[in-house]
Amino acid sequence: MTQKLTFTTASVRNLVISNPTDALYYEVLTPKWESHQTTVRRLDTHANRYDTVGSVRSQSSKPVAVSMYNGEFVNEELWLRKIEGQGQQSRWEFDDGEGNYFSWAVAGSNFELRSLDESGTQSPTPIATFYPHRRHFMVTMVSQQAFLEIESSVVDSLDTVIVSLLVLEQKRRKCSL
Repeated sequence: MTQKLTFTTASVRNLVISNPTDALYYEVLTPKWESHQTTVRRLDTHANRYDTVGSVRSQSSKPVAVSMYNGEFVNEELWLRKIEGQGQQSRWEFDDGEGNYFSWAVAGSNFELRSLDESGTQSPTPIATFYPHRRHFMVTMVSQQAFLEIESSVVDSLDTVIVSLLVLEQKRRKCSL
């Protein structure tokens, strides 16, 4: 069974990502006074508080760095490894810190996430697909909000999946994929 997580704005620096019941609820914040650091927080509905799950630091003179669960910042290229493919078929691999490995790939205007087994072979079908926002006539108001469609097998690794997606979408918008 799939779930749909909707992105509330076209920005990848200030938004809310949630399912219709808000059981899965993430807040992405980049404050004006700290514009080089984006923080991703998950709402713990049982404790009624936010837990920081990741941060993305992008200072102009330094490479982009990622921190998960308030840990040390790691160079984004080491955390989200680009694997060159034939032609335009590159992919980006990462792990969730729990021994699960994943791979993002571009599929048209979407990103598809596939799980990887021990030998590095991708699953035949995507376990998550990101659909970016669409605009009327490509310039005016948003006609379709961005959303992430996930399989239930992804929920346990969703913190890492969302942070990796935000990093990739920022790279795509800077035309540096």
